[in-house]
Amino acid sequence: MLVKANIFLTFCLKSTQHLICFIRLVLFCFEAVKNNSTMTPRSRVVICLVALTLACQVQSHSWIACSDYAEKNGADWDHTKCRGYPRDAAQFAQKNSFGQDRGFDYRPGADAPGCKTKYSNGAYSSEYPKAIYFPGQQVIIVHPMKNHGADEGCTNKHIPDNANKVYRGRKDTDRDMSFSYYRTTLVADLGVSPVGSAHQASYPKPGYQNAPHFCKNTDRSMGTYSFNVPQELAAGEYTFVWRWSFNGPGDIYSTCFDVIVAPNKASRDSMLLGRGVNNFYVACGGITSGLGAGSRIGCDGGPPPTNPPTTPRIVTTTRAPAPTTPRITQAPTRGPDGSVMKPINIFQMTGDVVLGAPNNGVTRRYVMVRFDCPVQASFWNARLTSASNGHYELVQENPDHIRSGVVFYTANFQGPCNAAMPPHAKLIKDE
Repeated sequence: MLVKANIFLTFCLKSTQHLICFIRLVLFCFEAVKNNSTMTPRSRVVICLVALTLACQVQSHSWIACSDYAEKNGADWDHTKCRGYPRDAAQFAQKNSFGQDRGFDYRPGADAPGCKTKYSNGAYSSEYPKAIYFPGQQVIIVHPMKNHGADEGCTNKHIPDNANKVYRGRKDTDRDMSFSYYRTTLVADLGVSPVGSAHQASYPKPGYQNAPHFCKNTDRSMGTYSFNVPQELAAGEYTFVWRWSFNGPGDIYSTCFDVIVAPNKASRDSMLLGRGVNNFYVACGGITSGLGAGSRIGCDGGPPPTNPPTTPRIVTTTRAPAPTTPRITQAPTRGPDGSVMKPINIFQMTGDVVLGAPNNGVTRRYVMVRFDCPVQASFWNARLTSASNGHYELVQENPDHIRSGVVFYTANFQGPCNAAMPPHAKLIKDE
């Protein structure tokens, strides 16, 4: 009987009518144990409860687990890349147990509250902070798949996806409004995943089902969206509301995530640094979940140059303030007017290595970056192949990263580093 139930369960996972299928599974189990005279009453109850549990687990739906993720089109959850969380994530969407069901999925009616929980002072914390955006930023948000992906390798190509959108309330207010109220102000249309005859096996894809490793764990694999924050959005705090329509337009699930909109990227980076976060990654270019052009605001100021420069330059976008009493790292020099020039010490910087646009057909770019001061550096769109005494070797392999023409970095110096000793970079070769 258990073998038959397992076959039935596998069929249900591949079915488009999940609820009907699992009801039949439970009825099958009850009927089977009722007719099995060798089972004790207690054994019959246990087996049927197991069937119910399986049905409930597979029927779980989804929610937003991270409202600011530092990787576009990522495949596997890494909580160190999450810089912002949904409301009450500490209770419902804990970072170390991604995708675990804690009752966070929420189905709002039109006039019901748009958010599962009301806003409170305890909704966020240093461990689960609000996201910080800036106008024009391309943002990545994350959700667990919860078995709702169309993939012939592990489910089927007919798993539906009917709408994915982000709405918002007004600045500094509207934290606990009805779902119909939030729907009047659209932030972004996140597209719809192609299913059925339009199904595509490749990634990335629009809508809910952008999950490259879905078949590795259909329940807890990571799905991501990308969208552009409206450029005209004024600095302040907002409640954003994610809406996903599963089986049909009216089969709606929602999650609220409150965000801080900083005036610009420099302000956002300063606020993140104040939290102890030095990952200033920004998704750059490409396409968004709604198949629009991905913003490059906050990247390198615009598209990469047509012809790559002979020697890549490093653009510094932020510098940490020098201490009140400067520490001199080299002998002072004199300026054109004969006055003594004071050294400027840097403790932290972030920016990009401008490689320039690649030629057609390039599939790998090999880059060297060297810092002359003791440093811990991180790179956000290139893979680190070696690091020794401030000398870093990197390779770009992702097509979007290669097309960007830049490598993004952040550097934390282990002591004061004089600004007269900037880092150096070299494009070793293209393949």
